[in-house]
Amino acid sequence: MTLLIGLDGGGTGSRARALRDGGKAGAVFEGGSANIHSDPDGAEQRIAELLARVLQAEGHNDPLDPDLQIVMGLAGASESGAAARLSAALPYLNVTVLGDIDISLSGAFQDSDGIVMAVGTGSVLARQSQGQMQRIGGYGFALGDEAGGAWLGQRALAAALHVRDGLTEDGPLARATWARFETLPALLDFTSTARPSDYATLAPQVVVLDAAGCPLARAILDEGCAYLLRAIRHLQAGDPAVPVAATGGLGALLLERISRHASPALNVTTPRGTALDGALWRAGQLAATKGQTS
Repeated sequence: MTLLIGLDGGGTGSRARALRDGGKAGAVFEGGSANIHSDPDGAEQRIAELLARVLQAEGHNDPLDPDLQIVMGLAGASESGAAARLSAALPYLNVTVLGDIDISLSGAFQDSDGIVMAVGTGSVLARQSQGQMQRIGGYGFALGDEAGGAWLGQRALAAALHVRDGLTEDGPLARATWARFETLPALLDFTSTARPSDYATLAPQVVVLDAAGCPLARAILDEGCAYLLRAIRHLQAGDPAVPVAATGGLGALLLERISRHASPALNVTTPRGTALDGALWRAGQLAATKGQTS
């Protein structure tokens, strides 16, 4: 009996589920951060634990079962070269490790043409066309991930410091930031140990205060959305009719914000499914190909 396992691992958390013969899906199991670039050892452990929980729920205890097909899409997999190491570390026979944007594209469009704007803790965009993928961004918090949750949180802290130094006029975002941290030492202590997922906890107040008219929050989101629109236009290659779908915790909200002012208008579409659905679709394609060649 073929058993498909899909896993979607991001900087904040991960999800996995099984799909049995006949298309019956199991429960969705959740785990911790699974960025194999920024935290390879921790991500490896959390991924192994999450897979074990899914398989235990399915009553499956044979990691070398040739009919078990696992596909994972992980933050950091495309950039770090860690996919081979992770595959070797896991006890399963058929494991495919992809980037998180790969399964986001498959979830949104399966094998059709389209652009995905995936924005969660980080950000990455990609276009799929005739089976080929072109991607932009996704290089991690230190070098990019513009408009992602961690980037928004970092910009909020920087804005609060600029207000403190007298370089920027005060606003609700700065006041909310100082209400949380109270003192400069407390804010700097946070940044000395904070991971991208920690910075991302500050993103919701940027979004809320932008909607409430805060100029500091609006400037941050204007900058992030300008980057995302520039990337979309580059991926469109002059064809505004290419459909654009958003995934990730911030994706839909930011794409709606961008599309309000984009000219020419964006062809915004609803994704067919989630990134986790994309991982399962990829697993099904691999299983079908294996069946044809065996």
